[in-house]
Amino acid sequence: MNLLTEMADKNITIAICSIPNTGKSTLFNKLTGAHQAVGNWAGVSVEKKTGHFKLNGYNINLIDLPGAYSITPTSIEETVVRDYLLKTPPDYIINIIDARNMYRSLGLTLQLAQSGIPMVVAVNMMDEARRAGLEIDIKKLSNHLGCQVIPIVARTGEGVDYLKNALLGIITDPSRFRPPYISRPPIVEDAIVTLAKKIEKIHPDPALNKTFIAERLLESGDLPKDVPINKEALKEIVKEVKHLRSKTEQSLGQDLTITCAQCRFNSARGLVNEATSETLKVPDKFTNALDRVLLNKYAGLPMFFFIMFLLFQGIYALGTPLQALVGDFFSDIQSSLHNTSLLESLPDFVSNLLIDGVLNGLGIVISFFPLIAIFFIFMSLIEDSGYMARAAFLLDRLMHSLGLDGKAFINILLGYGCNVPAVMGTRILSSRHNRIVTMLLIPFTLCSARFQVFVFLAAILFAPSVAPWVVFGLYVLSFVMVFVVGFILKLFKFAGKPEPFIMEIPPYRVPTVNTVVLRAWMEMKSFIYRASTYIVGGVVLVWLLTNLPVDSQPGSIDTWAGQIGQFLQPIFHPIGIGWREVIALIFGFVAKEIVVGSMAVIYGTNTATQILASITPLQGISFMVFTLLYTPCIATIAAIKSESRSWKITGISLALGLIIAWVTAFVVYQGGLVLGFH
Repeated sequence: MNLLTEMADKNITIAICSIPNTGKSTLFNKLTGAHQAVGNWAGVSVEKKTGHFKLNGYNINLIDLPGAYSITPTSIEETVVRDYLLKTPPDYIINIIDARNMYRSLGLTLQLAQSGIPMVVAVNMMDEARRAGLEIDIKKLSNHLGCQVIPIVARTGEGVDYLKNALLGIITDPSRFRPPYISRPPIVEDAIVTLAKKIEKIHPDPALNKTFIAERLLESGDLPKDVPINKEALKEIVKEVKHLRSKTEQSLGQDLTITCAQCRFNSARGLVNEATSETLKVPDKFTNALDRVLLNKYAGLPMFFFIMFLLFQGIYALGTPLQALVGDFFSDIQSSLHNTSLLESLPDFVSNLLIDGVLNGLGIVISFFPLIAIFFIFMSLIEDSGYMARAAFLLDRLMHSLGLDGKAFINILLGYGCNVPAVMGTRILSSRHNRIVTMLLIPFTLCSARFQVFVFLAAILFAPSVAPWVVFGLYVLSFVMVFVVGFILKLFKFAGKPEPFIMEIPPYRVPTVNTVVLRAWMEMKSFIYRASTYIVGGVVLVWLLTNLPVDSQPGSIDTWAGQIGQFLQPIFHPIGIGWREVIALIFGFVAKEIVVGSMAVIYGTNTATQILASITPLQGISFMVFTLLYTPCIATIAAIKSESRSWKITGISLALGLIIAWVTAFVVYQGGLVLGFH
């Protein structure tokens, strides 16, 4: 029985690893298709994408690692990559390098190759390299790196079959791979060789290359957590590690970590010079011409806001009618089910719970599908085209004042359309710090659901000449509060220390339909699996509050919600909000659009003027300010929980909104009374 037959049913783990913007996710999608699962790495909110495919009888489990510049980490993504590769090494690695920017890619490539994990290198974007007139000697790259190097175009699938053959070759014959040699100063080389020999004695068969482990020990000068050798065994040589590190640093006059990094990048520079027709990145006339406009000092930001305006218009012009159709569809189902014999045979409380609670909750969940799908389709187009990195560059200085990077502003801006996809979109941000702070700021944006409430209330409370200015003032207040809360979070160093932000500016590219559609589908699946439980559960909970005890009038003072409203009324009295409006705010926790509708139920009338007959304009403004700033809808809370993977962060978001909403409404209402308004 040959080796291929023996291993035909074996499960094999392969990790895709590269620096950002090299087409890693595109290749992952090309290899796995729809056979993917998305979650989070244990203990962190960094996305974990896994997939599988068959390769000549082998069951391949493919891991899409976060983009990283090094496995000597400076960010949470690089820490995830380091811990995965060194603590639980995969069987094989696919490393992707950018054909147009090989120098930046090869530093990580050399680190991965030194680890001893069998590897295949894919040189991606060969079509762009050819158009730029760049010639790459694939054979020389392969000889120097000690592994097979395959030219590909992941976007179109060119060369992917050859890549699969290369993977099959290294699976059946791992000896095809050998760690490359990197030139180092003699004193460093001697120290590494000395340690490697000692590692051989205490651990004859380590999972990783002994030279690689020796270098990491020297760089740390102690017992690094990521070295896959028993710590008790390593203690035998730790004194020598410290001695050798001190000796080499004294001789070289600089930190050994810097020396090792310089050696890798010197090797990368030499390899680029030898294997390509250019020494560094090839200029792109089209990219440069477009960047002169889109990154212009004066025109760049106006162009960005115009593009975002078109994005908003597209998302809501297409998504809102679809969302309404879905909502109407579920309303029709609810109406028809009320008259079915099966439900008529059930007690009224049970049938109402199923129809107005559970089914209504499902309707709210599914009504978000069109917006989420269109949002991620458009975001994929922007990101895959190369514009996302440029937008982050334009806005980086503005967001730096809040301790964030430029990408965060895009999510905050999209929150003015809908908070749910904006929170879900925080997964594109560069660090956990940025993701958490941004998702805490997004609920303070004036989303389209709140906008509907404000337009309705302002039209009733104020003259036609005044109402638009009231709504505009709420937009201004929302923008101001985003920055005020951002400064507060920065002042208290919330969510930890900001991590270094490195931006890679890729060339412009035409996104592929398959990649864009697949990403939208994966995001919708993620929303279904991770958010729907919270949303449906929340809707059912609010329904129960407004319908229990069973002998009470729904939405009345006798229900649990009414009792809560009476109980909370003393808290809301200083800001001019009565107990009936408190119940409406409870309903608004489900979805802000139903605030006004819930007031109709509570007041027992559908006439808007009767609903607001007892509310003064000042009380109305206070109510709108509180509605703007208090807890977001259940769907947004569910998104925050699923993206942060933390009940603590979710609770902080709820508390922060309630406190800031009350304080701001208090200032508005009491200040208005002092100034003589009513």
